[in-house]
Amino acid sequence: APLLMRGSKNNQVKELESIDPDLLKQYHETCDRVNALPPTCGDRIFEVTTSGVKFLPGLQVMNVATVGVKVTNQELPGYELVFIRNLTYAKGNRLFVWFFDKVTGADKDGNKDEPKNGGQTTLSLNRISVVPTENGLISFESNAYLSIQIQFPSFLIKAIPGASKEKSEKSGGDSLRKVLEDDCPGSLEIFRQEYVRWLES
Repeated sequence: APLLMRGSKNNQVKELESIDPDLLKQYHETCDRVNALPPTCGDRIFEVTTSGVKFLPGLQVMNVATVGVKVTNQELPGYELVFIRNLTYAKGNRLFVWFFDKVTGADKDGNKDEPKNGGQTTLSLNRISVVPTENGLISFESNAYLSIQIQFPSFLIKAIPGASKEKSEKSGGDSLRKVLEDDCPGSLEIFRQEYVRWLES
């Protein structure tokens, strides 16, 4: 499972040793929101430090994501990866970072976690599976869904030369699409290698 989450950018992955009740509750609620299978005692939860997404010129939003992982099939191994919550912080232009911290409330108490329960603004589900083909071979499939909503005040958009709501949304969307295009094929290749190793063991 950790190999799948490293992706093409070699994300840092760490498994959580102990799971607190609040995190477990969030895991259950998020699985329900993205139509994932409900959590079981066999699931594992990881923290994944990603490479970040550029939303505005001079501003890069970084994430430390908490991800629940489930093995979905015992005969032909498959995985279901559910984003639970994340720690968000910004890098880049000091003025933009200051605005970002103001918007997210990080400047008040240092807590940059996304709002819990209904206020969560990031949803992600990735299903990776092994699928038999008609000629007796197998193929590897990844079905990913990713949605991120970040609110920027109108005066911040106006303060950036040439920036607009439409351009910011397009820039953010392009960055998210690139993240999926870069990471999904890499994850599938790692999964293929591990599957071959499992068959030969």
